[in-house]
Amino acid sequence: MSGFAIDTARLHIRKLWKGFPNSWDANIAMIDTDYGKIRVKDTKGNKPVIISVPDGPNVIEHHDELMTKLAENYRVICFELPGLGFSYPSLAYDYSFDMAAKIIINVMDILQVKRASLSFSCTNGFYGITVAKMIPERIEHLFLAQTPSMHQMKNWTEQNIPKPLRVPGFGQITNSFSEKKLAVKWYNYALPKNVDRSEYQQKAVDTIKKGGCFCLSSLVQGLTKELNTPLRGIEIPTTLVWGNKDYTHRHTDFNSIKEHISNCKLVEFDDCGHFPELENSTKYVGLINKTLEK
Repeated sequence: MSGFAIDTARLHIRKLWKGFPNSWDANIAMIDTDYGKIRVKDTKGNKPVIISVPDGPNVIEHHDELMTKLAENYRVICFELPGLGFSYPSLAYDYSFDMAAKIIINVMDILQVKRASLSFSCTNGFYGITVAKMIPERIEHLFLAQTPSMHQMKNWTEQNIPKPLRVPGFGQITNSFSEKKLAVKWYNYALPKNVDRSEYQQKAVDTIKKGGCFCLSSLVQGLTKELNTPLRGIEIPTTLVWGNKDYTHRHTDFNSIKEHISNCKLVEFDDCGHFPELENSTKYVGLINKTLEK
């Protein structure tokens, strides 16, 4: 049994034991994709579309304030990729860039989204770049946050992810016994020291207690396999936001993203950590509105 299969098996057992809550927001639903069930929140309507995916251990609920602000001008779709929240990974899911991108495109097709801007952060940014490479005619703009180049992300992984979690099999087993602890600890490093992280932590822990998942080990192992994947020739207009108080990225050069997207515009968010789009959602929405001329 591979490391990825361990997560699939244990979560299948968890679902039989716990099931899923029935008290979600009215706009949240589980949809059937070619790669399993995906948890989605969709504000619906005929406005221009912005799609986002939470960066674990964040889940949809962490994006509520951002979605509310964006919904004034956009149809906002936020969904949890496999291995996060209530989107459980199938046996076929390998956490590769291509497969994650295919899921994103599949969700777009199911929700009848012809064209959209993507708002992705950290490693999810590589999924967004892959989508833009696959279907450039359907992507209006890429909004990235805390996404450096691949070689910079390799350094980040080595500095911030405990080595045991990077070992196939052993990592997934370790992860299974420490999901809540990993989620709580992550916010201690990812957010500025003077920021109250309790609300972030509580939402993540509540999700796990109710049956959600945070498959950090599998996510990291999937990323590690892709670190030599070429991501060049992307011509979609791109904006990268980065928080300058993110301790985990204290040694990261975000200008390195231009190795993949030469015309990328960088915007620094003062006093923000790993989630600048959530920590200063007003500034982030203003940036999106200005960029897309709303």
